[in-house]
Amino acid sequence: MRKFAVVVNDCAAPPITGILPIRSRNTGEQGERERNFNLNFDELVAGLPDRLSDLHMDWMEILGFLFATDLVCERGEGDVEWAREIELWLPVRDPEFWELRRPLIERIWTDLTNDGLRMHFEQENEPDPPPRQGREPHPTHDCVALVSGGQDSYVGALDLIKDGREPLLVSHSASGAVNSAQNAVEANLQEVEPSIMRLKLSAGKARGAVAAGEEPSQRSRTLLFVGAAALVASLGGSREVFLNENGIMAIHVPLTAARMGSLSTHTASPPILDRMATLANDVFDIPISVENRLVHLTKPEVVGRAVDLGFGHHMINTVSCWQIGRTSRHCGICSPCIMRRISNEYNNVADISYDADIFDDSAAVDEPKARDNLTHFISLVDDLRELPDVELEFEYPELLRAAPAMTLTEAIALHRRWADQAASVLFAHPVPAGLR
Repeated sequence: MRKFAVVVNDCAAPPITGILPIRSRNTGEQGERERNFNLNFDELVAGLPDRLSDLHMDWMEILGFLFATDLVCERGEGDVEWAREIELWLPVRDPEFWELRRPLIERIWTDLTNDGLRMHFEQENEPDPPPRQGREPHPTHDCVALVSGGQDSYVGALDLIKDGREPLLVSHSASGAVNSAQNAVEANLQEVEPSIMRLKLSAGKARGAVAAGEEPSQRSRTLLFVGAAALVASLGGSREVFLNENGIMAIHVPLTAARMGSLSTHTASPPILDRMATLANDVFDIPISVENRLVHLTKPEVVGRAVDLGFGHHMINTVSCWQIGRTSRHCGICSPCIMRRISNEYNNVADISYDADIFDDSAAVDEPKARDNLTHFISLVDDLRELPDVELEFEYPELLRAAPAMTLTEAIALHRRWADQAASVLFAHPVPAGLR
């Protein structure tokens, strides 16, 4: 396990060798220590009825600095070096208030990242002022929906609109490819509801700054993403947040035992979303729900929902690949790419091109990672179709993480249904059929 110490904005911290700095502003008497992290939530705030209070500013900065910590503490290779132990010092306006919430924040972080975290809240002596408000309020809305540029968040928002809801969209601005997909999704949704609006949150390394590290996994992003939406839902009065993702990826049974913990993402894990709602309720002292509208659907069923609504042709405008932010292309070999290809083909929906065709090109699986991913994917599909329920519970304990969204019986039925859908596509192609 790798160990790190991180200090934010050079606040009070013990003199630890090798401590990693995160700075959202220039620090020092002459500002000689330069900012290396940007956190911008101006768009979220501009149309709210009131300026952010000290509590709201602390909330956004804590979540932003946790995301920055995730970025600068680099993971190692393999199972042993993947997890991290992090000690973090960060300034807040009300240390006593946040100390009471520290255990729950740390637990959510650990659930998302599989890392140990110990936070130290120090007194903020030079707090940044809240962002200015704009002249125009946010459009009328009755909920906040997160849009990532992916298929699921698009279909979830589309489903809300078709159901008569009025969502305000929130996205985390990232790479060029992701931003382009988010813009396309917004435009597609405006075809259905012209008044729809998307607010952008940005967080990341400052341009030109020397980063302490550059960890690409970003397992904690949900904490910032949902937390920002919860702030908008709280102050804007809607009180509902939707993070929509298909149930297979939300529960995220790992392909192999070696991918337990945060080697498999927990972006929309039902118990984590439940704990995030609990945290937001406590901080804002307002009942806020964090829901996943698609948790009872498989990925092929989500794409099928878009087809049923008459918007299957928009699927080609979305992104899915784990490395899309770094390469701007779909690799074709990661789990999201495999899931996407199966789901689109299952529904006869036009798709993007993949760098590797591991379904029909036998040479593509000569690359070890491609072969491993496809072999493990096939093994999981076969297990989900063939193993008795009791053995599935033993082999894939992540199924127990379906609560409180669904029962274990419902989770198993969901996964068996998905396995049959996946098998109908996979084994119609020569490469997967030959690897069984």
